[in-house]
Amino acid sequence: MRLDGNDLYQMVKTGSVLVKNNRAYLNDINFFPVPDGDTGNNLVYTMNLIAVEAIPNDSFHKTLDSISETAMLSARGNSGVIFAQFLNGMFKSSKDYETVGVNEFASLAYGSVDYVYKSISNPVEGTIITVLREWANFLNTNKEKYNNIKEFLVDSYHYAKECLEKTKTTLQILKKNKVVDSGAMGFVLFLEGFNKYLNNETVDEVQSPVDLIIDEHVYDENILYRYCTEGLFEQNANLDNLKTELETLGDSLIILEGKKYSRIHIHTNNPEIVFDKLDDYGNILTQKVDDMLLEVNSRNHKHEIAIVTDSIADIDKEFALENNIFVIPTNIIINSVSYIDKFTINNEILFEKIKNSKEYPTTSVPEIKYINNLFSKLLLQYKKIIVLTVASKLSSTYNVINDIASKLNDKGNDITVIDSLNNSASEGLLVYQLVKMRNRGLSKDAMIMTINEIKKKTKILVCLDTFKYATLSGRVPKIIGKIGMLLKIRPIMSLDATGAGTAFGFALSKKGITKKIMKLVKKDDISEWSLVHCENTELVNEYKTLFTSIIKKEPSFISELSSATAIHSGKKSVAIAYIKK
Repeated sequence: MRLDGNDLYQMVKTGSVLVKNNRAYLNDINFFPVPDGDTGNNLVYTMNLIAVEAIPNDSFHKTLDSISETAMLSARGNSGVIFAQFLNGMFKSSKDYETVGVNEFASLAYGSVDYVYKSISNPVEGTIITVLREWANFLNTNKEKYNNIKEFLVDSYHYAKECLEKTKTTLQILKKNKVVDSGAMGFVLFLEGFNKYLNNETVDEVQSPVDLIIDEHVYDENILYRYCTEGLFEQNANLDNLKTELETLGDSLIILEGKKYSRIHIHTNNPEIVFDKLDDYGNILTQKVDDMLLEVNSRNHKHEIAIVTDSIADIDKEFALENNIFVIPTNIIINSVSYIDKFTINNEILFEKIKNSKEYPTTSVPEIKYINNLFSKLLLQYKKIIVLTVASKLSSTYNVINDIASKLNDKGNDITVIDSLNNSASEGLLVYQLVKMRNRGLSKDAMIMTINEIKKKTKILVCLDTFKYATLSGRVPKIIGKIGMLLKIRPIMSLDATGAGTAFGFALSKKGITKKIMKLVKKDDISEWSLVHCENTELVNEYKTLFTSIIKKEPSFISELSSATAIHSGKKSVAIAYIKK
């Protein structure tokens, strides 16, 4: 018996179903490289798209080409990217085979191993790569002993299972929790699918047995790099130097190079620098960043209510992490590339790109798919969700999120979306209030009622250094902007009672702006306040000292301004927000 392209496609498809059927358990035993509980999700996402989008052909070579290309485009997560590189390596090792037998299949699998290891910056044994390598070695070593490819693959599968069991004792964290490596188990399930198909066994999709999930695990190792970062790009430069440039930014680096597209995967604390460097190597097509530290923290939460906001809300990162605040990011479009606000771009990089951009950057609402995925995940961990969004008069973010929440609520879920009537620092202050109320044990209804009252007493004053950026972004009419720039007027922007933008005042100097704000702050009785800025630490520190002496209280937080807001307010802008008693 020889395998053609249709056989290969069905083998892959059957293996994908087996992985999908075990998704929940794979998530639960996910401890390497970090215990963020998403290995099953990532493998299922990768394999599902292969099964749906790859095009089967009578030719084994052409089908493998389609499968490897689809894997490149769909790969997600550490194990998903390694799996995609395995398929890509098989294709690069192949010749124009119409069909394959024992010898050809063994050569393709064995040839893929070198591609997998070369793509990984620091291969760690006792994981998916170990099982993959040992399985391929078995095929290559024993190929002369078999004439029947069915028996060949069955025996190699059983050998892979033995190797999988050994991962329990190779890595200390797996040994401590008495589990096998999650990615390796996913690969062995995939191999099992080969045999199911060749033996004409039907594999139906089943619901993951949630009641069998183990939740008493131990993890006491520090996560050195917070963000799982991935990018797909159409390369236009040699990638030899890319590995050297990215290695210093984190670990778990994998570079997957295809015929036309390439993909990177890295765990890093600076995803914005990763994508800034990647921009030199080609046209960035997709970006993905997962906060692994937040994922780990959220698995151990003690609340029934999840708090979600958008990236326009400026809050302290550590506060957000400590209190499990989930952020739905706005997208920032620069030269047709979509960056993720607060994750894959910062203000320093933003304004450097503006210098070299033919068109001024724009923003777009959060992706529907991202919101759906976040809600689906949170509803498995929390009973209720409160979402606080930027003022609906400033963005359609509220409408988009509320529409998705309404559809989920029709299915019996409990999600409330609140229009904050605020943005930036003032929206961030409202998030702080929600956290305090949740920590005091208030009910969801009480939290909603209280925040709807507090938001009416919340104010923000944004001091622009120039009209330039507000004019370029379209927030200020061109004629007004030109006059303002000509006269070197410095505006103070705010929001009215409905959340719409409004001009609060003007001055000809920084001193004049400060006097106007001081006058208002002295008049109001303030309970909490905060400061945000766009690359202006000097002025924000000056304001901290000044307004602390007036308000008699330290600011709740000082934060860098969201890049989605900085597009409009510009460099050197500073904002003060406060809640009146």
